Amino acid sequence: MGKGKKRGSQPKKSTAKFFATIIGVIGIAVIVGAVFMTLSNSQASSSVGGRNLTVAPGTVVVEGLEVGQLAPDFRLIDPLKGPISKATFHGKPLVIFFTTTWCTPCQIGAQNLARYDDETGGNAFNVLIVFVDPRETESQFLDWKNKYGREDWYVAAGVDMVAQYKVRYLDTKYVLDKDGIIRWVDVYPLEYSKIKQVLAPLLTQK
Repeated sequence: MGKGKKRGSQPKKSTAKFFATIIGVIGIAVIVGAVFMTLSNSQASSSVGGRNLTVAPGTVVVEGLEVGQLAPDFRLIDPLKGPISKATFHGKPLVIFFTTTWCTPCQIGAQNLARYDDETGGNAFNVLIVFVDPRETESQFLDWKNKYGREDWYVAAGVDMVAQYKVRYLDTKYVLDKDGIIRWVDVYPLEYSKIKQVLAPLLTQK
């Protein structure tokens, strides 16, 4: 009888773990959704959608969130580096990575990004990790960076950017060229081959 009870208890534990995982995923979806809905109206004016901006002599682009558009400005605070904005990264390509400290696929993607960062010398492009879970702390951001990222990466809480950049999924990524123009947007787990394919042409821009 004892062995039978032990065998019968396993599915219950597995089921409980499964539902706990689902509840956690749903929880962050609700958090991100709530933040987006709360901030979308107040942030709409700051995204300056549709405004024509000149980024080079004779070149005019529209500010927005589509590939080929000029990415909206933002204001964040890195726990160690202080205030940052889009202008902080001008002159080099920038990877903006929206995540949480506990998102496992995002951790793997960050390690792939770090691998390519190392292979290109460690200073060929900038990385900004934007954490979207308002329950997380700056110390958690720094611990995450030490484990999955690189020392020169930027990390910051980005609740306001959730609405500004219309983020609806973890693992959302924007790649900007050296002039701040969006060249790639993706919401899937980041593979090494993909980030290399996207960034390599941008690193040779004059």
